[in-house]
Amino acid sequence: MLLKKVIVAEDDDAIAHLVAATLGDAGFLCLRARDGDEALSMARRENPDLLILDIMMPRTDGLEVCKRLKADVLASRIPILLLTSLAGVDNRVKGLEAGADDYLEKPFDLRELAARVRALIRSAKRERDRNPTTNLPGSSAVEDHVDSLLRKKAPCAILYLDVDHFEAYADAYGFAKADDVVEEMGAFILDRARAHGQGSAFVGHVGGDDFVVVSDAHSAEKMAQELVQAFDSRLQKWYAGESGPEQMATRMTLSIAVVDAQKTGAKTTEELARFLAQAKRASKKREGSNYVIWGADPA
Repeated sequence: MLLKKVIVAEDDDAIAHLVAATLGDAGFLCLRARDGDEALSMARRENPDLLILDIMMPRTDGLEVCKRLKADVLASRIPILLLTSLAGVDNRVKGLEAGADDYLEKPFDLRELAARVRALIRSAKRERDRNPTTNLPGSSAVEDHVDSLLRKKAPCAILYLDVDHFEAYADAYGFAKADDVVEEMGAFILDRARAHGQGSAFVGHVGGDDFVVVSDAHSAEKMAQELVQAFDSRLQKWYAGESGPEQMATRMTLSIAVVDAQKTGAKTTEELARFLAQAKRASKKREGSNYVIWGADPA
């Protein structure tokens, strides 16, 4: 696992060393920038997970560094924590309005510094990974969640949803309407997952027309049935209208592969992916929208 990379932009050697030592002990890789210009060039070159930035620095001050980075189409994703001796509401407001994501005044508690760094990186990762169409977590978040459950040996089921003939639909009706289908799918998948999981079910949008639900194994089959019904009930609406031909040779169908993680004995996401791939192949051999539950060894 790669270490999270943090740039510490601080001209005071003692403070920079203290911050780097604290975060190093917490498992972060720290790089040092001694002035604002170096912080700018290093942030663009290194693409860090976080920038810790002093306001009063030589050459270019921290507020200007914030403004320039947040105006950069790529660097704008880097979360910025201002670490400064400038106290008071007015200074905090100026820092946040310049683009900083958080503000911590000197002197500071080292435990709070480490906690804020973790929170900012966690939040940034979560938001970057969301799918823009459905606002659901993406593939990295799905893998992290499943991996966490496997390490804890927590019982769960994985539902992998895949729409067949979606590309043909997009070609006939246009990508805007295809995006509407995906957005509506995300909404009813989340609704059914919440109903069965009582708020604990996880829903991810892997990309395109592929979704993943991580749920209680006992409710997986019932949820799969309801998701197929919800999909099929919307087909007439999706195929109606002047933007595409109402009658197509092949209509979309929903395939759902359901795998009970505990029954497979999988210990890693890579092992579990083998079972999902086998279940997906089996589900696509059936006619119409359907689901298949898989628990046997695919080897």
